[in-house]
Amino acid sequence: MEQSNIYLQKFYTQMGHYPYPVHGICTLPTKMPMLVHSNKPEQIDEMVAIELQHLKTHYADEEQRYVDQMLLENPVVVERRPPTTRASDEATSVAVAATAQTLSNSRDTTQRQRAESCRKSRYNNKIKKAKLRFRHKFACNQLSESAGVLDYMRDVIAQAESQLLARGFNRAALERMRQNFGVDRCGAAITSSMDH
Repeated sequence: MEQSNIYLQKFYTQMGHYPYPVHGICTLPTKMPMLVHSNKPEQIDEMVAIELQHLKTHYADEEQRYVDQMLLENPVVVERRPPTTRASDEATSVAVAATAQTLSNSRDTTQRQRAESCRKSRYNNKIKKAKLRFRHKFACNQLSESAGVLDYMRDVIAQAESQLLARGFNRAALERMRQNFGVDRCGAAITSSMDH
């Protein structure tokens, strides 16, 4: 039993929860409600829903923190486009400048506003693309970590099965346990979903 606690301790340490005995007291994650002791299916469903919501919130917070950190480390740079100047326009504009000064001012104002709007739009689009790229990178990192934890759990299960068989546990009973707990089914479903 002590050896299995070592494996679970390593697993929960990787996951960030520590439900292993500390000085004889079993510590559970702090967010777990006190519904654990009842056997009503509604309360178990509620507990699962609360925990899933907690995990979703935690994931979204971690993702946002990662994206913000990456944006700070890799700022988005939008280069200004050089203004277009035409020599013929300048010559004609000097001749007509006295008569159409007010018309020119309104056109310049709208052109500046348009240029500023386009600049903001380009900047916002670059930020959106950078955020999407960093979110994708975060999700890929999380999937690779999950795959590592899954591989580790498969190793722990295989080691536990080999120890049980070495102690004389019945292979048929072991296969029934695998079917009851869906060990093969879960592993296949997760592996197939990660391949897609």
